[in-house]
Amino acid sequence: MLWFYTLLPSLLPFMILSNICIKTGLLDKLFEAPKKFWEKAFALSPSGAYALCMGIFCGYPMGAKITADLYAEHRISKQEASYLLTFACFPGPSFLSSYLCVGLFKNTRLIFPTYFILYSSGFLCSLLFRPQKSSEFSYLKKTKKEISGSDFLGNILDTSIMNGFETITKLGGYILIFSILQGISSIALRSFPTLGYFLQGITEITTGNAALSKASWSFDLLYPLILAFTSFGGLSVAAQTKSMLADTDLPFSSYLKGKICNFFCTFAIAFCLVKIVKVII
Repeated sequence: MLWFYTLLPSLLPFMILSNICIKTGLLDKLFEAPKKFWEKAFALSPSGAYALCMGIFCGYPMGAKITADLYAEHRISKQEASYLLTFACFPGPSFLSSYLCVGLFKNTRLIFPTYFILYSSGFLCSLLFRPQKSSEFSYLKKTKKEISGSDFLGNILDTSIMNGFETITKLGGYILIFSILQGISSIALRSFPTLGYFLQGITEITTGNAALSKASWSFDLLYPLILAFTSFGGLSVAAQTKSMLADTDLPFSSYLKGKICNFFCTFAIAFCLVKIVKVII
C-alpha cells in the first residue's frame, strides 16, 4: 500500500520527466544561469545541481538515481558523481512534514525545525567530502544534436517511460522484502525491545520510525534518534540505492560513508537544539 498509494503516484512522473530532461538536454538550460552559485556553494556543475535538487524535493532514492543517470549520459564526471552520492540523497519534504511531524509527533511546530536539521546536516556532510577546488571536476558535456519529433516519440519518450516503470517496480520489491524482514525481527526481539527498536529503525525508516515512536523514552532522546534514522535511510534505502548504481561503476561506499556521517551529524544537531538551545518545544 505504501508503494501503490505513495511512491507510484509521487515518484514515477518525476522519474519519467527527469529522464526526458536529461536525454534532451533541457536541464542544461534550467540550471546553467546560476552556474557560479552551484560551484561556490556546493562545488557542483549545473547538471550536478539538478541531481541535488531532485534528491531534496523527491526523496529517496531519486538523488542516487539522477546521479547515476547523469553519469551514464556523460553529463557529470565520476568524481562529481561520487561526491554527490555522499550528500544528495534525502528523505522527501512531504515525508518529513506529514509522516514524521504530523503523523508520529502530532506537532506542526516541528516541521521547520525538522527541515533545518535534516538539510543543514546534509550541507555539513557535503563540506566533509567536498574537493579542495571545484575546478578539480572535469565537467563533461555531450555533443548537442538536434532532436526530431520522431526521435522523441519513438526513442526518448519510450525509453524514459520504461526506465521509470522498471525503477519504481524495483523499489516496490525492496520495500516488500525489507518490510517482511522488519516484521520478523520485531517478533523475534519482543523480549529485547530496545534492541528491536534500533534494528527496526536501521532496517526500514517508515515502519521503523513508527515502532520507535512507541518507545517510552523522553522526547529529548526520541526526536533526535528518529531524525537520525531518517537521515540514514535504513538498509532498505541502501539496497534501493545500490540497485540504482548497478549499471555504473560508481562506488556504493561513497553513499554509505555519507549516510553514516549524516546519521551522527543529524543526531548531534537535533540533540543540541532540543537539549541545549531549547529551540524545539
